[in-house]
Amino acid sequence: MLKNTSTPASGFKNSIYSRPPLYFHKSIPVFSTKSEFIENYENIAQDHINATTSTCNNPWIEEEHWRVMEASTMQLILKWSMLGDRILDVGIGLGRLLEMLPDYDKYGMDIALPYLVHSRKKGIEVCMAMIEDMPYRKNFFDLVVCTDVLEHVLDLNLAVTNILSVLKPGGVFIARVPYKESLKCYAEASYPYYYAHIRSFDEHSLSLLFTRCFGCEVLDVSYSLYLPQTERFTYRLPTRYSTKIQRGILKIIKSFSPKIFQVSLARMMEPVVINMVFRNRCLGKS
Repeated sequence: MLKNTSTPASGFKNSIYSRPPLYFHKSIPVFSTKSEFIENYENIAQDHINATTSTCNNPWIEEEHWRVMEASTMQLILKWSMLGDRILDVGIGLGRLLEMLPDYDKYGMDIALPYLVHSRKKGIEVCMAMIEDMPYRKNFFDLVVCTDVLEHVLDLNLAVTNILSVLKPGGVFIARVPYKESLKCYAEASYPYYYAHIRSFDEHSLSLLFTRCFGCEVLDVSYSLYLPQTERFTYRLPTRYSTKIQRGILKIIKSFSPKIFQVSLARMMEPVVINMVFRNRCLGKS
């Protein structure tokens, strides 16, 4: 639980928002009322920051895996944007993506204040809000990126509606989510957090959601694979040592040809995450 360091928002004037914040936390504007859901993710964020501060390791994802996922998203950001674009990261976390984009007008929102305190140090304009309480002006951003978030939100349709509302007509939205993820562990009583992943996606569910429900156009799709995810092998040899043998083969291939390794990985394993890029064809109202 964070200490209450709030200050009132009286007299607040900032043209990037559609309304004044409820209050400020360490000069960060706050637009959502504290709830059990928000406290849950503040606890997750604090556990994450404590782990990375003490060990430099993400407690849930290996650093190499995290970098592979980030690289897959960054390639799409660079492909579908221009230098100087106004970009919003919804669920900014530690701000790792936006800090790699020095020549952009950068904004970030999250529901976990510990993340926002951290990411603001990287020169990113941040605010605290649930996506359901989207605070930004309509038609404000050239590009919105949302990584590892849509699987968490309570009201998916409202979240997508609000994201598209702040995106310029013709603007680009990039979503990254886990691919065909099993939700079994999140439903178990032993899982340490009450709220975590509550839905799973694939390319078809994402495409139908954004095209049929919201009138967007699919521009691009990419997948991210990572070798240690052994449960992702699409075929297993008829032996108890199947996983060990397949991993060994892939490691040998990687040692002499990274290019062939990537091709082999794509053929032998399902992706871990999927990135999809959409163009906003909905005409927003100012």
